[in-house]
Amino acid sequence: MQTNDARAVNASAWALPTRPYFPELDGVRAIAALMVMAFHYSQDWYWKSFMIFGQTGVDLFFVLSGFLITLILLQAKPGDWGEMRRFYIRRTLRIFPLYYGYLALVLLLGGAMSGWYWFYAQNIAMSLQIPLSGPYHFWSLAVEEQFYLVWPLLILFAPRRRLASILGGTIFLAIVARIVLAHTNIDGTQMTICRMDALAAGSLLAYFYSKRMIERARKLLWLGVAVGLVTMGVEWRMTHGTGLLWVQAVKYCSSELLYVSIIGLVIGIGTGIGRPITPVHRLLRSSPMRALGRVSYGMYVFHPAIFGWLPEHLGHLPLVLKACVSFAAVYLVSVASFYGFERWFTMLKDRLAPERLPVNIPIFAPPENHPLAEPAPLRMMKGA
Repeated sequence: MQTNDARAVNASAWALPTRPYFPELDGVRAIAALMVMAFHYSQDWYWKSFMIFGQTGVDLFFVLSGFLITLILLQAKPGDWGEMRRFYIRRTLRIFPLYYGYLALVLLLGGAMSGWYWFYAQNIAMSLQIPLSGPYHFWSLAVEEQFYLVWPLLILFAPRRRLASILGGTIFLAIVARIVLAHTNIDGTQMTICRMDALAAGSLLAYFYSKRMIERARKLLWLGVAVGLVTMGVEWRMTHGTGLLWVQAVKYCSSELLYVSIIGLVIGIGTGIGRPITPVHRLLRSSPMRALGRVSYGMYVFHPAIFGWLPEHLGHLPLVLKACVSFAAVYLVSVASFYGFERWFTMLKDRLAPERLPVNIPIFAPPENHPLAEPAPLRMMKGA
């Protein structure tokens, strides 16, 4: 008789006509959000030099986004304009309401907002050092949106046999762009072309997953984790705060290698019929982690405003207690936003742009009566 752990196999054990959904990646998304929040909250703490690693949570977001978006697009037939329409409708319903709702809320509360924000172009203005009024951290949302503008065209219309080479070339181009801009007055850290390597690296992982190559690359992925950790540590220990140009040009490569390798291991280990999942999988797909991941978009949007206002109104509470209250407040506001506002738009996705059955790669999910099967209401509400 199978144990509960043996039955708790990865969702890739059963073939069903559905989009890919990895419950573990909700946990990864939660970790990325918490990393960024910890980095922003710890600016005045004595351990700020350690929490600098938290800013790489943005790289984790980029890698994860590239993986998930590309995996969706790879399921469509090449040259499918219908998939383009579905993709943009679904992304618009997921991203635009909270983004523009937040901008409108800032204006209603008397804040200022530069026009660049309304066109997802604030990262360009920041790179050119043009003064802006608005939420600084939204630069990464502009990068994502510009990525969405071009990526479906590439994945759906480029020759599939050349896709790996194109993605590898995109990674190389981003590194070269950072090196070139490092010798100018342009700050490439927010330029889309300079951050495309993280998105392309996640896309390359999706391509290899679609070819069922992840399991065979397990040793290589573990090596990527080791190399990524070591190089990140060396760069931080030896060059933190020095402002060296070469560090600015190559430092993102280490975090991207680390996070691509970790995600590859998460989706490549614990798969297969009858194979028990690991403790890491159980943690990532636990209810608290998935709850955090489901509202991570809102957590990213709201946390700087809450961190900038709430702690100073908490009196002389210990720093740790202030942090706990502030993080809890971010979560509660994000939950209220997701279920009270964003969900009304995400529920329209299946009505306005229903997904087609995948045609290129087999997608797997547990049967409805399996412990891992997600109740239908949750599938409607998840923020993918």
